[in-house]
Amino acid sequence: MSDKKNNVAGKVAAGVAIGALAGAAAGILLAPKSGKETREDIKKFAKKTKKQGEALLEKAKKQIAKKIESFKKAGKEINSEDYKKIVAEIVDSFKSSGEATGDAAKKLGEQLKEDWVDVKKKITA
Repeated sequence: MSDKKNNVAGKVAAGVAIGALAGAAAGILLAPKSGKETREDIKKFAKKTKKQGEALLEKAKKQIAKKIESFKKAGKEINSEDYKKIVAEIVDSFKSSGEATGDAAKKLGEQLKEDWVDVKKKITA
């Protein structure tokens, strides 16, 4: 399961990185630093981006869990289409608030939609 979590975090981090990479890369590569210093800056940027992606994914999962819980409290059963709507709503809110770039939001949404099977198991358990 931890391999899957790392893979998911990697995908989300990649999405976040794509959005921020252009500006950061230009700043890092054009700065008057040595190659060693530049490589260190790139490593720090990559680690920071991965952490941001992981945090974004966890935040999204918590919001999804809250929405699912409200469905359950209302006595409604949640199906795949309901779940996809919840994911889309949360991803859109991240995009509009600036928490995720368009690419990062898209990858986040794709990953969360893929998690439906696991979510369904938890709901029915």
